[in-house]
Amino acid sequence: MKKAISLLLCLTMILSAAVIPAFAEEPVQEEIPVTLGSPESPFAEGENSLVVFVTGIGQSWSYLFDESYLEDGAFENGTLQDYENYAPLIAEGKYEVRWNLFNGNILDNLKDPQAIWAALKIVFNLLLSAITRVNTISQKDCDTLVRKLFKYNLVDENGKCNQAVVTPRYTMPVSEYPGIMKDGKFESEAKNRFYRSIPCEDICREKLGENYEDYLYCYNYCAFSYTSQNVKGLHDFIETIIADNKVGAKDVVLIPMSMGASVVSAYLAKYPNASDNHVRRVVSIVGCWLGSDVIYDLITKKYADNSPDLFYNGIIAEMIGKPWGSVVNAVLRIFPKKGLRGFIDMAVDSLVKNIVLDAPSLAALVPCDNYPEIRNYIKSEVVLKETDAYYEAQSTLKERFAALEAQGITFSFINGYGLPYGAITPDYNVFGFMYHAERTNSDEIINISSTAPGTSCVAYNQQFTDTEGRELSPDKSIDVSTAYYKDSCWYFYGQKHELEYNNTAISLAIELALGNIKTVADCDNPEEDDFYYPQFNGARNVSSLTRDYIPQLEAYLKEGKTLTDDQQKLYDDVKAMLKCTENNYEEDNKLIDEFRSMLVDLGLQSAPAEQSGFEKGFEKFTDGLNDFNVKVFGSKGFLDFFI
Repeated sequence: MKKAISLLLCLTMILSAAVIPAFAEEPVQEEIPVTLGSPESPFAEGENSLVVFVTGIGQSWSYLFDESYLEDGAFENGTLQDYENYAPLIAEGKYEVRWNLFNGNILDNLKDPQAIWAALKIVFNLLLSAITRVNTISQKDCDTLVRKLFKYNLVDENGKCNQAVVTPRYTMPVSEYPGIMKDGKFESEAKNRFYRSIPCEDICREKLGENYEDYLYCYNYCAFSYTSQNVKGLHDFIETIIADNKVGAKDVVLIPMSMGASVVSAYLAKYPNASDNHVRRVVSIVGCWLGSDVIYDLITKKYADNSPDLFYNGIIAEMIGKPWGSVVNAVLRIFPKKGLRGFIDMAVDSLVKNIVLDAPSLAALVPCDNYPEIRNYIKSEVVLKETDAYYEAQSTLKERFAALEAQGITFSFINGYGLPYGAITPDYNVFGFMYHAERTNSDEIINISSTAPGTSCVAYNQQFTDTEGRELSPDKSIDVSTAYYKDSCWYFYGQKHELEYNNTAISLAIELALGNIKTVADCDNPEEDDFYYPQFNGARNVSSLTRDYIPQLEAYLKEGKTLTDDQQKLYDDVKAMLKCTENNYEEDNKLIDEFRSMLVDLGLQSAPAEQSGFEKGFEKFTDGLNDFNVKVFGSKGFLDFFI
């Protein structure tokens, strides 16, 4: 019950911001035969480049340290923000908490007296509104609570966040990431975090050779930041690694992921000459090149047409899970629709004003066409200067791409499509409240017209009716003929935004980075091409398989255990599926489920827990209660029905 109450109190505070993908498991250590490239280089041209991942929100992690590290004399040289000081602390695990978007101890911040007082007043006035039908909640209290809850995510007008927070930046290859010796074994938090967030280890070992980690780099930045500072940071990062790398590379291949595309776009605008930006190729993975409608909806508070139904009847239960989600649905009906909507608007206003629009990096996720309207919401002149510069450059993105291409820089785009906002991932269900949720064609987070710039589309469950002159996807919902680079775009149908565990997509990205594939024509024939990656493919998620199931079975076999013929065949089928680059989401998942069942039989996985009689009865009761409320009260609160 405590969980349900906590969720009820903080739900609308985090209504639009629960975007915290989970990458907590250890990376896979599957043994794959090494395929070396040419003696000189694994790159198609025979000249080495450095592969630089520019992270999205899900891959860039920040660490909170005890404030004692900020005291004078805490370090002999420099401050906590210096690599020499924070790197050993992270390696030794001497941090309070880590996160990739919002700090992981938000509710702990309620210990602040001002936060407690603001929360109590909000709860009291929310309850009062259930009786008086008048919203007496103060916007000032909402602002205070938001700023206290998210205090470690705030950024000042100098572009700095709380000094106890560090987003580490390692200007060395993954092979040199810092770590410590523990029980006779080298452990690296930095390396483990990289491979958990970007599971490319086995693929890179196969494609790049034994020293694959010498080619791999990662540019991290805080999600709440100033774009200009991220651009300067990326430039300095590239200059540093070009000047000092193990493989003699003189340029880089940038692989921006999600939000990272906005950083790369700004970087290429600031440094439009190849001699200055040192870029050889750009391989985009679900990159946010032209913003996302969900951010625009959030700032302007444009909700779905059926948002009352969703709020009282649907999304809350999906986010929290049964049975408590149904309980929360029932409790919410205590509050009249008008009062609850007023509170939600205030909470969203506070989040937008204090978090989103104070961080130019987040404001950069607004679609370019909507920026003139959004500009009116930005109060800080410093932020306005940042965002004006960014959107001025964005208005000529297509032309800038063409100018860079004329200098020899190539662009490729790997994307998911065929989903509304918040369709699959529980963390993103809340985006189903947004106006464009039923009108978009996305990967749950970003429109396909942004991740594959220029791609035309209809809503995810519709088809083009005027097909003449179009180059349509198999489901006829997107038209690739309008894409900036129609021959260098790959589309995965039904693929959610977290593309990392679609091993086919990651393999394709590495082949593109190496230059083995340049266009769809290089890989569209399964019988003749050395590399087969169809332009239109299915989704895939092998996270459980590669992180847990296969390592568990391999450990079992190393103990001298054996498999039956049927079990060995299933294992061989799983390995064959992983090597197959033509995905079939339903069949792949069926095979993964069968493999897990085999592990249950071997005692390596636990059988799904069965509900007790009480749990079944309680869930049946709460489901019945929710169904009754939907039938009787529809999308209204209890008092709305009677008054």
